[in-house]
Amino acid sequence: MQSLIQQLERLVDNAMRMPVGGKLLIDEGAMRHLVEEMRAALPDGQHEAQRLTGERERILSDARAQARRIVEDAHAQAGTRLDDQTVVVAARQRARDIIAESEKTAAQLRADTDQYVMNQFSMMEARLMRVLREVQAGQRALTRQQGAGGATDEAPSER
Repeated sequence: MQSLIQQLERLVDNAMRMPVGGKLLIDEGAMRHLVEEMRAALPDGQHEAQRLTGERERILSDARAQARRIVEDAHAQAGTRLDDQTVVVAARQRARDIIAESEKTAAQLRADTDQYVMNQFSMMEARLMRVLREVQAGQRALTRQQGAGGATDEAPSER
């Protein structure tokens, strides 16, 4: 096609110029022959243009498909992250619930333990009181025996 354009330029360069009006006289036969050659060459150019247009459309289509996949992947990842976020929030809430329940259970165990210890102390106090009364009763009985059986050689303060 480039050579046909160059032939056209030579045809114009070699044409005769009219003295008035700046018009050119061109050989009609040569011009028609050149136009026919250009027409014959044109389909090759059109095929190339169509091929390039088709290639461009294929590349654009591939790019659009890839862009769609990227957007879909991004949405999927965002959904997964949102699900992960939801799981994390739920796990944190569950942890708070477990801690609260554990603290409640621990407080109840402390209260139960304190009650058990108080009961044990009360029972020990009752036993000690009983032992103390027995000791006091024994002391009184011993004192009565000593007073009723007569005086001993020693005074109680010297013992």
